[in-house]
Amino acid sequence: MNIDYQDADFFNVDYVYRIQTFEKYLQSPAASEEHYGNYKAGLIPGIFYAQNIPAVKSLFQKEFRDIKSGLQRYEQDNNNDFPMLKSFVNTERELRKVLDEGQLRDYAAFLERSFDNQKTDAHAAAVSRFFLASPIVDSYIFQVEKIFGKGILDR
Repeated sequence: MNIDYQDADFFNVDYVYRIQTFEKYLQSPAASEEHYGNYKAGLIPGIFYAQNIPAVKSLFQKEFRDIKSGLQRYEQDNNNDFPMLKSFVNTERELRKVLDEGQLRDYAAFLERSFDNQKTDAHAAAVSRFFLASPIVDSYIFQVEKIFGKGILDR
């Protein structure tokens, strides 16, 4: 991935596209917490194990609730998108805590391949819109902490 993830323009474009992707997902009649959890887990087959799939799906379902709630409150909350941004970042951070070393290695490699192939592979494109590779997580954290202060995502 040859992208400058510290670039604020990349961050803004990527983040807006993620929100738009989620809004499109919500237009689907199948959109629900359970479907979202199953859909996201299904995008990365063979990496999540039976013993941690309930925790993984639970993280994705919480992300669904947080982002949907953030979208619903966005305009009344003075265009505050921080709750959605925080949800994206913290879901990825918590996911990395649930996975074991082998899973983390496989997950990182899978995401990197997906991001590299997103223009030519529809599955890779879906993965790149619903998951954050480590450099992107780091970029999101960097950009948020630059504006709101260090540790703001930990609260």
